[in-house]
Amino acid sequence: MNKYALFYLTALLASAPTLASTVAELFPYAAQSHDKNGEVEMSWSTSINGTNNGVLDFRKKDDLKGQCDNKNCTISGDITTPYSLPKFNRSPFELPAFKKTNSSFEAKCSGSGTIRYDREEYEKVEAQGSCRLHIANTGDVLIKGDLSAQGSSIIYLDSGNYWLDSLKLSGSSKIIINGNGEVNFYVKDNVDVSISNQVGSPSQKVNIFHYDDDQVKLGSSATWYGNVKSYGDFELQGSSKLYGAVQAKSLELSGSTRLYLDAGTYWYEEVDLQGSARVIPHGDELTTFYIEEDLELQGSTELGTSENPVLAFVYGDGDDDGEAELEGSSKIYGYVYVEGELEMQGSTNIFGAVNVVDLEMEGSASINYSAIPVSGEVHHYKLSFDIEANHLTAYACGDEACSEALLYSRPAMLHIKDGLNNNSISNFNNFLKSDKDTNPNTKLDKNKCIQFVDKKADPKPETSPGLRCYLSDGTRLQNCKLCTEQDVQSSLAAHVYDEITLNEEVLGETAPNFDFYIAELNGTGTLKTGNKILKEGSAVSFPLDLTYNKAEAISLTIKGDNGKNGKNKLEVEYQLELVFVPKQLRWSAADCGGKDGFIYADHAASCTVLGKAGEHAGLTLQAYGAGNKRIDDYSAQLKEIVIRELTADAKVKDDSPIIKQPAVNFNQSNKPSFTSDKSISTVGLIQAMVPDSCAPYAISDSGCMLETDGDTAIIGRTVPASLKVVETQSGDIKDGVVYAGKPGVSFDVAPSLTVIGLDAKGKELPSFSGEFAGGLKGNSSIALNSDIALKGLVPTFDEPEAGKHVISCDTDKLEFIKDKRFPETALNLPIQLAIENHDDTQGVNGATTPLAKESDTLRFGFVTLMDAEIKVDEEGTMASKLNYFGKDVQTVLEDNVTDYELEQATRVTHKPMLDPELLTLAMQEIKVTGYGEQQKGIQVTIDGLPDWLRPVDKDGSLTNPSAMLDILNNFRLRANDSIFNRREVVR
Repeated sequence: MNKYALFYLTALLASAPTLASTVAELFPYAAQSHDKNGEVEMSWSTSINGTNNGVLDFRKKDDLKGQCDNKNCTISGDITTPYSLPKFNRSPFELPAFKKTNSSFEAKCSGSGTIRYDREEYEKVEAQGSCRLHIANTGDVLIKGDLSAQGSSIIYLDSGNYWLDSLKLSGSSKIIINGNGEVNFYVKDNVDVSISNQVGSPSQKVNIFHYDDDQVKLGSSATWYGNVKSYGDFELQGSSKLYGAVQAKSLELSGSTRLYLDAGTYWYEEVDLQGSARVIPHGDELTTFYIEEDLELQGSTELGTSENPVLAFVYGDGDDDGEAELEGSSKIYGYVYVEGELEMQGSTNIFGAVNVVDLEMEGSASINYSAIPVSGEVHHYKLSFDIEANHLTAYACGDEACSEALLYSRPAMLHIKDGLNNNSISNFNNFLKSDKDTNPNTKLDKNKCIQFVDKKADPKPETSPGLRCYLSDGTRLQNCKLCTEQDVQSSLAAHVYDEITLNEEVLGETAPNFDFYIAELNGTGTLKTGNKILKEGSAVSFPLDLTYNKAEAISLTIKGDNGKNGKNKLEVEYQLELVFVPKQLRWSAADCGGKDGFIYADHAASCTVLGKAGEHAGLTLQAYGAGNKRIDDYSAQLKEIVIRELTADAKVKDDSPIIKQPAVNFNQSNKPSFTSDKSISTVGLIQAMVPDSCAPYAISDSGCMLETDGDTAIIGRTVPASLKVVETQSGDIKDGVVYAGKPGVSFDVAPSLTVIGLDAKGKELPSFSGEFAGGLKGNSSIALNSDIALKGLVPTFDEPEAGKHVISCDTDKLEFIKDKRFPETALNLPIQLAIENHDDTQGVNGATTPLAKESDTLRFGFVTLMDAEIKVDEEGTMASKLNYFGKDVQTVLEDNVTDYELEQATRVTHKPMLDPELLTLAMQEIKVTGYGEQQKGIQVTIDGLPDWLRPVDKDGSLTNPSAMLDILNNFRLRANDSIFNRREVVR
C-alpha cells in the first residue's frame, strides 16, 4: 500500500467534484452542446449573440433560420467536453430530532386584550381579533398543536426555538420578536402564512425548519426575513417577499413574488417560476442550482440579475432527460447546463450562456453571451500540494468554489510558513491568479507533520478561513495540516455532522463480495450513513460514509463474511475508534456594524450590552459542527482566550489593556457563559478571541487528531453605569428683553447643562463619546418648570471635549406663547433636564439651570395706533407706539428702545373705503395721502402684524390695532400739534 495514501488520515474529509473550476470551459460561447447526438433548432426571428463567428458547436441541426451575431447560423459538427455532474444530493441538510410535548395548557388571546404567558410547554398558542399575546422563551418552547394568529392580532415572541405542529398566520396579524436573537420555528406538519405584514428583519431573522413532505406556503403580501429548510416543497405566492436561504424539495414562485436568495448552493427536484416572480440572488458568491428534473419559467419571470447571475445544472431523473423551458417574456441571467433539452419560446431571453444536449428556439427568443464576471477581491487563498513531485501551487480565489474564471486577476502576495516547525516553506510574490513553487521547503523528509500557515497575504482574504489547503487529488487538509509515514490507526477523526469515509485507504483492504454489518457500536449519539440510522446489526457496505451528531469518541466494530459455511467460510473484523469534534467554537456575536463601525441609530438594538464599564463583561460560546449545526453537549478546558476593547470604528484602543483569561472550564450544556477575568475599564465595543483548540478526547500520542477552530468576533459593547450633570450654565438674553409671541430668542449665552458618564465605581468615562453616547439624543428632554408657556424647547447636543456632553436648546426655535395677558416677568426660570434610563444606563432626573438672569424679562407687548386729524388735500401720518404691561396688566408702559416695523403687516384698511391708495404702511407709522373732501370717523385697521405686536381683546384673544382718522376742512393748531413738509398734522 502506498505510504502516501496514509498522509491525511487525521484530516479526513470526503472529496467533492471541483465543479466551478471547469465553468469557463463549459461556456466558451453563448450556446453549445456536450452530446454527440445534440441538435439545434432555431425558427425565424430567434437570435444567438456571442458565437464563434456565427458557428455553433452542435453535431446536428433541424431548421436553422435564426441569426447568430447577425449572420446566418451554421454548426461546426463539434461539441464541448462533457461534464460529469456530481451525484444529485437529495439530503443537502438534516434537521435535528423533533421535540414533543403532551401539554394541555392553551395560550389563547382574543378581543383587544394583552396577555403574557411564561411557560415552556403548551397545547396551542392562538391569537385572534386585535389582541396582543406575549410568549416568553428561555431557550425552547414546545407546542403540541398550532401556533396561529388571525385578524389584526400580534404575537410577541422572545427570541429562541419554538417546536410546533403547524404554523398558521392570516389577515393582518403580526409576529414581533423580543430580544436581540433570532426565532426558529421547528414545524412538524403544516406551514401556511398568508399575511400582509413584515416578519423579522435583516438583523432578527425568523427561520423555518419544516419536517413534513408537504409544502411551506408563504402568500398574500407578506415580507419575511429568515431562512427556510423543508423536507417538502416551498411555495411563494401573491406579492410576498422572502429574504434568506431556501432549501427545499422544490421551489415554486407565482404572482409578483420576490425571493431575495442568499448566495450559495441549492439542490431542488424542480424550479418553477410563474407570473412576474423573480429570484434575486444576494451575496458575493456565484449562486448555484442543482435541479434533478425540470427548470421552468413562464410569464415575465426572471431568474438571477445582471449583477448576480446564477449557475444552473439540470440533471434529469434517470428515466427522462432533464428539461429547461422558458415561455412568455421570461429571462435567465446566468449559465445553464442541461442534460437534456432547453426550449425557449415567445420573447424569452438568456443573458449568459447555455450548454445543452438539444436546443430549440421559437418566437423571438434570444441568447446573449456574457462571460462569468471576474472577481473584484480575494475570497480566500488555496494551496494544492503534490506530495510525490513536491510541488506547491497557490491560487487567489475569487469565490467559494475557487472558480478558474473568477481567480483574482491583479497581483497578489502569499508567504507560507510551517506553523508546527517554524520554518519558511514558500513565498509567492506578485502572482496573477495562480503560481507554482516546484521546490517548496516542506522538509517532509525530516518532519513527521507540517502545517501550512499564511505568514503574509496581500490583499487579505474576505472570508475565514482565509487559507484552505488540499492535496493534488482534491483531498482537503483540515487546518492545513499534513502528516507523513503514519501507521494505520484504528482511530479516525472528523467534525461533528461531517463525514468519515471508511474505504480501502483507511482499512488497509476491504474484502470484495463480503456481507458486512455493525457488530458493536458504543456511543450516546446517532450514527448515520446518508439518512439511514445505523445500529448494531445494520448491514453496511464499503466505501462507507459515516456522520455523527455528538461531540465524543465512539467505538465501532464491523464484521463481514463471504456468506459461505464450514471450511469455505471467510470472516473479517474491523475495530475502529471514531473521534468527532466540534468544527468551531463561536462567540455569541452581535451586530455592532462590523468593519464599518458602530452607529448608535443602526446598532443600538442589535449590539448587545454586555455590562457596565467598571464591571466584568459576560461572554457566551457555542459549539458548532459541520454545516453550521449547533452542538448541545461539549466540554473542554479552554486556554488563551483574549478580550480587547475597541473604538466605535472597530479599531483597538491605544490605551486599553488586553485581557487574557485564565483557563475556562467550558460546558455547552450547563456553563456556556462566563465573565471576563478583569473588569472592562471603558465604554466601547468588546472583541473576544478564542484560539484553535483540541477536544480532550482527540489528543493522541502524535498530537491533536483534529483541531476545533476558534473564533474572533465583536460580541457586544459596554455602557456607563450612570449619567451625571457636572456643570450648569445660566442663560443670558441679549438686550435683556423678550416679547411673547416673537419667534426665536437671542442669547449672549445660551442656558446649558454638561453631562458625563460614570462607570460602576463612579469614575468619569471620557470614552462615553461620539456614537457610544448616541442614546442621549433619543432619550433626553428639557422643559421649562413654570406656568409660562414656552414652545420649541428642543435639546441640542455638543461634545467640546471627549466624554463631556453639553445639552442646550435651539434658541432659534424658542417662542413664548402669547395666549393671555401677563405683567412683565423675570426669566430666571428653571429649565429641567430629564434623561431616561437606556442601554442599562441610569439616566438623569431633576437637574435644572436658569433659563436667563433675574434681570432678563419677558413682556406682553402690543402696538397702539394713534387717532389723527388731517386737513383736506394735505398729506399726513398716523403714529404708533410699542406698549407693554408693567408690574400688572393695569399698568401700560411704552418701549422706546425695541425696534418694530408696521411694514411687517400684510395690509392697512379703512372704512368707509375712500381711496385704495389713501393709506401706506411705513416703519412705525401710517402715511396718509391728500384727500379732497372732508370725511370724519374713518376707522383705520392694520391687518397681519406678527403676533408679538398685536393687541388683545377683552376676552384675551389677539386682535388688530386700529384708530380713528378725521379729514377736515378747517382746524386750528394747538400746542401739541406738529408740521410735516409744511403740511399740518394733528397727532
